[in-house]
Formats: sequence, structure tokens, C-alpha cells
Amino acid sequence: MFVLNTSGSRVTPSTDTVQTNWAGYQFMLIASGNGISSRAQAVYLEHSAVNPHSPPGWLPLGTNPQNFSYNLNNNGTGTELEMLAQRRIFDYNPSRSPSPSSTPSNVWTFNAFVSQAQPGGNWAFYDSMGAGGPTDPQYVSPVLCMTEPFDQTFFPLGNFAPPDQSAQIVSVEIANNPASPAPCP
Repeated sequence: MFVLNTSGSRVTPSTDTVQTNWAGYQFMLIASGNGISSRAQAVYLEHSAVNPHSPPGWLPLGTNPQNFSYNLNNNGTGTELEMLAQRRIFDYNPSRSPSPSSTPSNVWTFNAFVSQAQPGGNWAFYDSMGAGGPTDPQYVSPVLCMTEPFDQTFFPLGNFAPPDQSAQIVSVEIANNPASPAPCP
């Protein structure tokens, strides 16, 4: 899962979800499968106002092949996947009342995780961009200026290797190609 914080708060999503009340968890790009088939999905994470420690609800974003695509075997060796998303899918209004659509900040942060759903809506984390993988120390995301073009590769901190090598994050590449480039405020 690739978690994005588009709020401008500069909080990096972490594996300490209950302790941080899921801070920074705003949108996710999720690749999932069962060994036979796979799929990808873009979701908005709706946080509970009553119980901030509970896992957020997943609200699938309306996507189509023109604004969101997924390639499980991007490099042809089965070790790399690719998800392409247009920024407009993150222009989502979670409010149920008629109000202006929210617009993401121009400053985003991220984290990548390998995880598995558990009973009760919780997740077991197996790796992240942090030096401790699923445990501390956590990753602090660089700020991504979404009004500037970039193509950067980010590597996990440290040398954490999960027991199952197929759960290891080796790198994350993020590219941005805005229609009207401008410097971030």
C-alpha cells in the first residue's frame, strides 16, 4: 500500500496507527492479491470522529483506466509493480452534504507499506520505508511539491529485511508532471 497525506500537514503516515490516530492516512493506492490474481484500488480514508483510534473506513475513489492504472509486472521479472494516478482522483469531497469539493494541498507526504488485513479491520505491517521496517524508527517523508515536475526514487532507511523477502520494499519511484508547473509556496 502506498499512503498519501495530501492535507499539507507534512505528517508522514506510520505503522504506529493507533498511537497516532492514523495521522497522515488520507488516501491509499493499494495493490492486493491472493497469489493467483491481483488488483489495485485508489481509496479515500474516512476517519471516525467518535473513535480516532479505530481504523479508517475505505471509500473507493471513482477511477477509470484513463485516470488510474496498475501493472503488476512492470519490469517483466515479477519484482516491480506500477500504479499511475492522475491528481484529479484526489480531488475528493468526503462530506455527505453539498459543499465545494476539497482540493489537496500542493505539499504532500507519503509512506509505502507491505501489510495484510487482520480481523477487526486492523493491519499487520511487514515492511515500510522506515529503518525498522514495521517497527520504530519510522520514516519521515520528504515533502513532495505537487506543482513542480519531478521524478525521484526513494529508498527505505536502514537495512531491514523482513523474514519473507517477497515482502521487502526495495525502492519507491514517484513522478509528477503537472499541467501548469509552478513553485510551491
